[in-house]
Amino acid sequence: MPKDGITPQAGRRTGKGGHASAAVHAGNSVFCNPAVTKCHLRRFRCWPKDTRLTIYRSRSGPSPMLSVSRLPLGHYTALGLAGFLIGTLAAGPAAASSPTRTGTTQASAPAAPTPALVAMWAARVEQRATEIQNAPKATATRIGFGAVVKKGDGGVIEAVLPAIEVPTEPAVTEIGTLPAIEPPPPVVIRVRSPLADRVGKVARRLIELGHLPADQWTESFEDPLENAVRAFQIVEGLQPDGKVGEVTRQALDRTPAQAVAMLRRAAAMMKAQQASIPETAVLVNLPGQSVTYIERGRPVLTMRAVVGRPSRKTPLLQDKITSVTINPTWTVPPTVLNEDKLPNLRKKGNPGIKNAVVYLDGAPVTPESVNWWSVDVGRIRIVQKPGDDNALGRFRFNLTNGDGIFLHGTNDPRLFSRDLRAASSGCVRLEDARLMADTLLDAAKMSDAAVTKQLDTGETKTVRLPNAIPVRFVYWNASVDTAGTVRVHPDIYENPPDVPGTAPVTQPVSTPRPSATKPAPLPIPMAPPAAASVSSATVRNLAVQTPAATRM
Repeated sequence: MPKDGITPQAGRRTGKGGHASAAVHAGNSVFCNPAVTKCHLRRFRCWPKDTRLTIYRSRSGPSPMLSVSRLPLGHYTALGLAGFLIGTLAAGPAAASSPTRTGTTQASAPAAPTPALVAMWAARVEQRATEIQNAPKATATRIGFGAVVKKGDGGVIEAVLPAIEVPTEPAVTEIGTLPAIEPPPPVVIRVRSPLADRVGKVARRLIELGHLPADQWTESFEDPLENAVRAFQIVEGLQPDGKVGEVTRQALDRTPAQAVAMLRRAAAMMKAQQASIPETAVLVNLPGQSVTYIERGRPVLTMRAVVGRPSRKTPLLQDKITSVTINPTWTVPPTVLNEDKLPNLRKKGNPGIKNAVVYLDGAPVTPESVNWWSVDVGRIRIVQKPGDDNALGRFRFNLTNGDGIFLHGTNDPRLFSRDLRAASSGCVRLEDARLMADTLLDAAKMSDAAVTKQLDTGETKTVRLPNAIPVRFVYWNASVDTAGTVRVHPDIYENPPDVPGTAPVTQPVSTPRPSATKPAPLPIPMAPPAAASVSSATVRNLAVQTPAATRM
């Protein structure tokens, strides 16, 4: 029986030389040619292993994916070709024309050069800027900087005073019989929540943007408002947690002028840098806090990333990945050692790192036995052993720069659930380092099984790539997904880089902290017309379609 609701339409083995197969998932036909390439995702099989059909499922989402390639015509037997035709007819014309889930077009289509891909992104971003600029002007509600609001906030706070106790026996028995004393009714105190105004502004803004019906305006943060917030977050590419934190608040308060400025700046950056991006490369977008792997001019995968915090910015580099280290050690870099770990050694007697070895003058020492106040930082080295506690996770992607900047996994994935992920010391943490490793190590003829086996040993191994993979760190305030949807990414650093060949930008384009005297902004474009309300089920379905780390 196939797993995960995949219904086989064809796929019986048709001959020794080949087979044809198709599957239906969520109402969409997916046709698979007689040879299926290895895909770099967690897989599960719907047919016996010897049929060579494998359906793949991403670690970050439930949707299955197929990767397709063609073998030479002579590989197929007559029965195999017959099965191919039968499978095509069974799958229907929609399957024959449907794109594979690993790209925007069929896998057999020729790959576009990366400059053409980036130029296409730039054109779409510029088009979106024009759409926003030409949108009808309307009044807008500014929420302003303030507290996070979530379900249960706002409205009226009720408090019930405790009941007055009435003695059951008279205190003085000599008085005789007294009439029964009825307890007074409970006293209810109602106080308007201090967050009611803020919740009301959120509701008003969502009504203006078309995410909440006008008759559902409220100052109480309940299910309808939470669903509207989630819908807005999904449209903006944010984490759909239903809470109005600072990132969601900035998106709600963003004016059309700010959005247009960021979009046009991003388009100019893309145009200026497109020639420097090879057709196969890893693209690290700092404002987007994301990493995309482009192979032969096509975006193959993208995932969330954690980048450098404002005090330890990730530099804009042009570099390359030369090798991948499995089960890496972590040597604490000088900045982290001096600013974070040495203070820990002096105050607590340990560096605050699990499974680490502390070296003094090149020799391992017991940290508690050393007076670290008398030790200069240059004499100290701290190395964390491989394992689940290692700060780099299980994979390190080695670059050639001298700044100690590289890509790696993590032992703490909690940050990936946040919208603002500028939190590292400069390196780039990948949400799914295993997925990236499987993708790159395939060129080194290292199978997924071999990677798993090496992980299980716990021993460090560095695998050199036959061809170094270029890496480009960019600062683009917008991105385009495979559906053509444009996302705006606010600045994460002050004084962002200038567009090459232009005059310096004196004022960074970002959402400023509002003041009481600032006039109300113009709105961003209205959301598409929706039903009278957004149900929880609808929001959940939308959220499933936008996984944080997906094959594209």
